[in-house]
Amino acid sequence: MTSVAAARQDHAHGTLPRRRIIGPARAVCRLTMEINGVDYRVEPRPPGSYAVAKSYRLSKGDGTAYDIALTDFGLTCDCPDFIFHRDGLDPAGCKHIKAMVAYGLLDGKE
Repeated sequence: MTSVAAARQDHAHGTLPRRRIIGPARAVCRLTMEINGVDYRVEPRPPGSYAVAKSYRLSKGDGTAYDIALTDFGLTCDCPDFIFHRDGLDPAGCKHIKAMVAYGLLDGKE
């Protein structure tokens, strides 16, 4: 109770309470997506060659990672499903490509 009275008394005499100095904010933005019940961390990647327009890496919690890219030849993924079952056969691509298109990170028409 005396501290409240002391604070009022200081304010009454013209002295202001000390201002707290706040440092710069440190923020991190992470994008995760869920595909068929599995969480993936989405990271933009720098294009590795002149034929790549956009590139992303999807990483699972167990360390498995897949690279999805928009190239001059269409959308590609390095997952086994795309390589062995869908490359050149299914224009919609694997579940990773379908999710990236559904979330708007890649355009399926390009």
